[in-house]
Amino acid sequence: MMRAAAWVLMAVALLARGEDAEPPPPFITTPQDVVEHMLKLAGTTAADLVVDLGSGDGRIVIAAAKKFGAHGLGIELDGRLVEQSRANARRAGVADRVSFVEGDVLQADISKATVVTVYLLPSLIGKLQSRFIYELRPGTRIVSHSFTMAGWKPDRVETMHVSSPHPMQGDESTLYLWVVPAEVRGAWRGGGWQLRIDQSYEDLSIEGSVGGRAVSFSGARVRGNDISWEAGGKRFRGRVAGAKIVGEVAGGGTTVPLVFERSR
Repeated sequence: MMRAAAWVLMAVALLARGEDAEPPPPFITTPQDVVEHMLKLAGTTAADLVVDLGSGDGRIVIAAAKKFGAHGLGIELDGRLVEQSRANARRAGVADRVSFVEGDVLQADISKATVVTVYLLPSLIGKLQSRFIYELRPGTRIVSHSFTMAGWKPDRVETMHVSSPHPMQGDESTLYLWVVPAEVRGAWRGGGWQLRIDQSYEDLSIEGSVGGRAVSFSGARVRGNDISWEAGGKRFRGRVAGAKIVGEVAGGGTTVPLVFERSR
């Protein structure tokens, strides 16, 4: 993935508004060891579809297929880089597992991705952020090289040493991982519990009662479809399954199955 690709997108946006755009910097690739670390950080497997936004010469998508057995899709605005990526995939022997399309990352369909990789400027990541939440399925992993997202705390941050000199790249790279959370905002009830959940990405604020008695909630969080909280001296762990939350509550030496349904 390339920082240059991000600058091209920014330049197009500025020109569309009639503003002067700064010339893009030199063509810069992501170091290969950073590529592999991004995919490892995402927990990439053969079951994944890796979508690289601003895919440059295709190296992240190709590595996902060759080293992890995944399928991949690269989206790149520069048609010449798209053709180069396709040729690189053929040489790597993974053309049957990857594809590359010429297109705008702000408009492309990303809904089928299970892993999304980005090396884009913060202005573009900011425009993509709401799409990540509303269009990607819960549990989808997003990995960004160098740049973070406003207001959305990463699940993991790792800084790695770059093993060999790379053009316009320092000797360290910082990577950020997010897991798209399920949407659980609203009212829920089940097993004598009544909940009102407010949500900010993975962080939850819960008010509610058990058996008609108000209880205090703490540690409430949702990561992908996994949800947990503590209340009344008990710990709940479960999974979001559409209009239900299915799990169990443990405390006092007992564990009891518990199913919540959305209240209307």
